[in-house]
Amino acid sequence: MRIELSETEFPPFDLPDERLVGIAAPSTSDVPGLSDDDLRSRIRSPIGSLSLRELAAGASSVLVVTDDLTRKTPLHRVVPLVLEELHAAGVRDEAITILIGLGTHRDMTPAEIEAKYGTAVASRYRIVNHRWDNPDELREVEQHELPFPVVVNRRVLESDLVIAVGSIVPHATCGFSSGGKSIVPGVAGGATIENTHWMALDYPMRDIIGVFDTPMRRAVCTVARQAGLDFIVNTVIRDEGQVVELVAGDPEKAHRVGVDHCRKVYGVEVPEAADIVIAEAYPCGIDLRQAIKAICAADIVCKDGGVIILPAACPEGVSPQFPEFEILGFKDPEGLYRRVEDGAYDNKLLAYTLVAIRRIISQRVRAILVSPGINRETTERLGFLYAESIESALQLATTLTSTQAEITVLRQASILWPILRQVSS
Repeated sequence: MRIELSETEFPPFDLPDERLVGIAAPSTSDVPGLSDDDLRSRIRSPIGSLSLRELAAGASSVLVVTDDLTRKTPLHRVVPLVLEELHAAGVRDEAITILIGLGTHRDMTPAEIEAKYGTAVASRYRIVNHRWDNPDELREVEQHELPFPVVVNRRVLESDLVIAVGSIVPHATCGFSSGGKSIVPGVAGGATIENTHWMALDYPMRDIIGVFDTPMRRAVCTVARQAGLDFIVNTVIRDEGQVVELVAGDPEKAHRVGVDHCRKVYGVEVPEAADIVIAEAYPCGIDLRQAIKAICAADIVCKDGGVIILPAACPEGVSPQFPEFEILGFKDPEGLYRRVEDGAYDNKLLAYTLVAIRRIISQRVRAILVSPGINRETTERLGFLYAESIESALQLATTLTSTQAEITVLRQASILWPILRQVSS
């Protein structure tokens, strides 16, 4: 069978039909995506909340938190509709700030901001990049519910009304994205981000992805409540940002409804585990730190001792924000875990990602990286096997398994939730 992946960096390739278990991808439908009128109607029909106009009435400062360029949310469509409601409530332009929820990602450039929000919004409103590591931008919330500091962007605490806009997809740290995750990690400080991630190491990623009620989700919701998140607008998207559903309203009640819609698109049944899993990093392949999300999905459907092939464009390399990522690599998960627990290494956020992925690719399966953005030396230093192309990766994977090894392809694996129909022996 001829296989085409989402990114043009990877030419089409052939797989033998007799070895192909299946191709899993987000569900598609002939039903058209929602129109702007549909989106507007849903924003005006909130779940578990007063309307946005009612909440905004009398507000002298409104903060709209959004996701960033690593997500496919069509902000150029959704944000103008949110602003429309604010203006209908009497909120002036100068009272509105749009805060880009970068978490620990890099700043968006002016050109990227214009492309993401549209020229009309980018030229008219104040749009600010969140700085997770700038103490002047952060404030701590007084609280006693969580055993770690709750630190968020000061604008969240200083605003009369806080709205979050994002998209819901399966997520290996929190079960699903969006909802309160717009606040943490979106606009939180380092101590809060790293502690909400570190607690996830008590659970295999394969047991978190696609699960709504997790300890991490509860912690995230607690932080969002404490910080004062008032209203969410969350989309479920497919096919390059086409919106198939939108929920708005209470950050927890509306998000739960949105998760049900998300499961229908991204929860895909796979008949059995395979020896080789090709898991494309798209749409999270901007750098390796994002791309490895695809490994979490692949882990669910790869047999013990199998091979994961990760095609990832990585135009920005390994991790521009964290050079140590490349130095530490994925070779000794428990050693790094002990160093953090013993206080010998203090970057919990970076260590979390390395330990979680290391536990998969150094203990249960092997992983081959195919990336035009990362050379052989770096690939092997990180702990991956190297291949120049998917064809050569398949040859290597076959050598490591068998000539009869079964193969599964996961499209958009970084946002997919594969559901294993039967457990392979």
